[in-house]
Amino acid sequence: MASTGATALADSIFAELVESRMVQELRPAMTSRSFVRFARKGPSQAASFPLWGDPGAAGALTDDLSEISSTALSDTQQTATAAGVGFRVDVTDFAREIWAGDNLYGEVGAMVGRSVSEKWETDLAALVDDFTNVTTAGGTATPTAFLSAVSALEQRDIPKPYVAYLDPKQSGEIRNELAFTTAVHEIGAEDRVMPFGNAGFAFPLYGVPIWQSSLVVTTSGQVGGGIFNSEDTLGGYIVIDQRLETQRDASYQSMEFVGSM
Repeated sequence: MASTGATALADSIFAELVESRMVQELRPAMTSRSFVRFARKGPSQAASFPLWGDPGAAGALTDDLSEISSTALSDTQQTATAAGVGFRVDVTDFAREIWAGDNLYGEVGAMVGRSVSEKWETDLAALVDDFTNVTTAGGTATPTAFLSAVSALEQRDIPKPYVAYLDPKQSGEIRNELAFTTAVHEIGAEDRVMPFGNAGFAFPLYGVPIWQSSLVVTTSGQVGGGIFNSEDTLGGYIVIDQRLETQRDASYQSMEFVGSM
């Protein structure tokens, strides 16, 4: 009696099966621009955000015949300059035809879009690192340090609402403190210590929403996360909204996926 095994049929058996659902690439969290003040789009590459100078308090009059002197007001401005960004991937016809997945074009288009979004987040994180007022440098991020930063804003007369933009290391350290070393366990605190993965929003703490991204800049070993006014601190100017376009290049037998803004 003779038996036929897999080795004998090697030329007619699939060498490998490939799962059709791709595992998405690892990306930093995207905060969806939720705490940026945007300038109105117009026929210019630059947009300015004007700020009033503080004219000071009124002065006391010597008597009822005193003339009230005139005070000259002043202003300053911060300027945002728009610059184009782009990301492109070409997919050949041959690759499309032999790909084992379900929708190669859909996968590539989504990836191009995420790359453009990551550029925005990278620039945003760099701005947060530029804040000059440092409340707690180095060490472990704690709820106490968090409140100290909030108090520092209040002492500088910075109005609400506040928002925190932190590195996941910082938000993770605060979460650990809340879970293990805080003397009084708050009702509902479980929402603050649950894993939040790479979600842009972590959790609210003492009325301040915490956003996070691993793109937060570390300079000289110091993580540059911060707490600031969420409506007037960071300004953005977009001339061309984020978009994804395709065009066929017949001479290279490929489809081009172009993300830009």
